[in-house]
Amino acid sequence: MRRKIKNVFIVLSIVIVIIACAAIFLLQKMRSTFNDQKVIDELLTHNVVPKTEFVSFGNYSIHTKYIGDLSLPKVLFIHGSPGYWFDFKKVFTDIELRKKFCLISFDRPGYGKTSVPAMGSLSNQARVAEKILKHYAQKNEKIIVLGHSFGGAVLEQLLIDNPDQIKHAIYVAPCLSPEFQEAKWYNILAAGGIPQRILPHELKNSNKEMMDLSECLLKNESHISAIDIPTTYIQGKKDILVPFKTLDYYQKYHSNINSILLDDLDHFVPWSRPDLIIETIKNVNRKTD
Repeated sequence: MRRKIKNVFIVLSIVIVIIACAAIFLLQKMRSTFNDQKVIDELLTHNVVPKTEFVSFGNYSIHTKYIGDLSLPKVLFIHGSPGYWFDFKKVFTDIELRKKFCLISFDRPGYGKTSVPAMGSLSNQARVAEKILKHYAQKNEKIIVLGHSFGGAVLEQLLIDNPDQIKHAIYVAPCLSPEFQEAKWYNILAAGGIPQRILPHELKNSNKEMMDLSECLLKNESHISAIDIPTTYIQGKKDILVPFKTLDYYQKYHSNINSILLDDLDHFVPWSRPDLIIETIKNVNRKTD
């Protein structure tokens, strides 16, 4: 019996090490390819000039970027897990969009240059996003807010806790179903002692968010039907991270939404189909003008 337990422990340890090494390799590749300054230099070649502002949040600061004239209607982008402000860089390069909107993005807690520690609670994440809305909004101004993946869960919380400053909500492959967002076996493994010692902080922070997500979403169920902000929901059937049946789940509680469900769309919409996000924002603006 002891030998069997020992063998299981050895196998699990090997699996943990392999997963950790693969995760570290992928993250390092992502860092080298998409570091902050490299993305800024890339955007500059498209005549896109991101401007930086650090927004105070208690004793910490939130790293934000905005592109365009602050007097224009605004769009706030909320990235996934893990992620950075520049996950939407392909959207930022659209000339027509920049003529009509001021585009705002930020590093969520635990990522990039934001000093706010990682947060498992969606309510706390929404407080950070709310702080950015209040920082950039002019008097009585309402802002379009877009959330991708985990950012969609933050957007849902924001709609429940502080909807007054939101003009239109755009979900992009959002993590909204408590059932589908239950912690996976690899999340549980990654929360253990060995992985916590060797994983990069972004991956540890991401795992912390995912471990707490399902419980937070479950608490929101009774509040979703009260949301009356105009909402667009983009989802693809080729999404291997967020099941497209999440849309069915959400419509049980909030049926008054404009849904876009595409057969050939994957999870990584900001990279694979930025045009879809761009056109959605433009269409939202036409309807609300």
